[in-house]
Amino acid sequence: MNIRKLNRLDKLIDAQRSANKLQGATILVEHNGKRVYENHFEPDREDSIYKIFDMTAPITAFAAMMLYERGELDLMSKLSDYIPGFEKCKVASAEGITAATRPILIKDLLNMTSGIVYAGDFGEAERSMGKIYREAKTQRESGILKNNLDVCNKLSEGYLAFEPGTGFRYGHSADIMAGVIEKVTGKKFSDYLKKELFSPLNMEDTDFKIDESKAFRQAVLYRRDKSGKVVRAEDDVKRRLEMDNPTRDPWFEMGGSGLYSTANDYSHFTQMLLNKGAYHGKELVGKKTLAYMTSPQLHGIQLDGYDLENCAGYNYGNYFRILTDPSLAVSNGSVGEYGWDGRAGSYFFIDPSEDLTFIYMQQIEGGCDYSFIRKMRQIVYGAM
Repeated sequence: MNIRKLNRLDKLIDAQRSANKLQGATILVEHNGKRVYENHFEPDREDSIYKIFDMTAPITAFAAMMLYERGELDLMSKLSDYIPGFEKCKVASAEGITAATRPILIKDLLNMTSGIVYAGDFGEAERSMGKIYREAKTQRESGILKNNLDVCNKLSEGYLAFEPGTGFRYGHSADIMAGVIEKVTGKKFSDYLKKELFSPLNMEDTDFKIDESKAFRQAVLYRRDKSGKVVRAEDDVKRRLEMDNPTRDPWFEMGGSGLYSTANDYSHFTQMLLNKGAYHGKELVGKKTLAYMTSPQLHGIQLDGYDLENCAGYNYGNYFRILTDPSLAVSNGSVGEYGWDGRAGSYFFIDPSEDLTFIYMQQIEGGCDYSFIRKMRQIVYGAM
């Protein structure tokens, strides 16, 4: 790798900061087991703690794959075997509200083909989930719902957007997957992650909350104003993103979006993935399991629904986007490169063929500026 070419990242970041499109951020690039680029842009620092939002999901998928490899979890089993509320799901369609004719399978959760949605205003399924989600939060905080599994059962009351397995929709599937892991292991999701993943990977700053002794290290949260410039986020933005009480236990340990972490901690996770499931001599999963986990999973009409921004040329599976067509992605990356991003703009990719990882952290409501992300990727691959 031409290390000097990576200095173009500095110029790109400086241009973003000068245009008030970015303030704090962190970038890590690792190649052939060595950290070849690292920079932290003020006010962020080397040990800044970020809410990684959707970059939680690959960790949840890996936790599920550990159980899969041990023979404790069958991906073809029904979700209702673990969370009974999903036994009789209802589907919202143009024909109205009807009973689902197909069960949600565990593999549907891992591939976002379950039909479970996030709250929103696009269709009856999103509107119903908005109502159920608000009720779940209120009932959990009042003590009616006792734990994460109770919340998962409550969320089953929301309508599905389609018959399970017949489409793709990004939603609460990874959050429900965390509940399945709790049911299989008999442990609270956070406790399972600490024992099986975070401790072996030395991810000491990764959790569903920030320890009070580390609160001063939390990265500043920003939002974009009407002109696109970033300004410090107000309290109502923090409440909207459920970041208003970061040192308290969350009301729901969301397997899709709940974790806080540092760039360095997350690099331990990516190193392990790049090393085919092993970290510092300890194998967490076998190479065949890891290969399955990072392979394309969507087919036919499922793939037709996979139209997320910045995912042209990619397939999807186990909460990863997987590059299948660089020309369609307009990317100088490699077929088989995989990764994901987060709601506040964090982003990572892993390229097994080049022994390469890239991690970017920021905290801006509204997420990624994908043009900026593409430019960073182009610089990194241009240095190969």
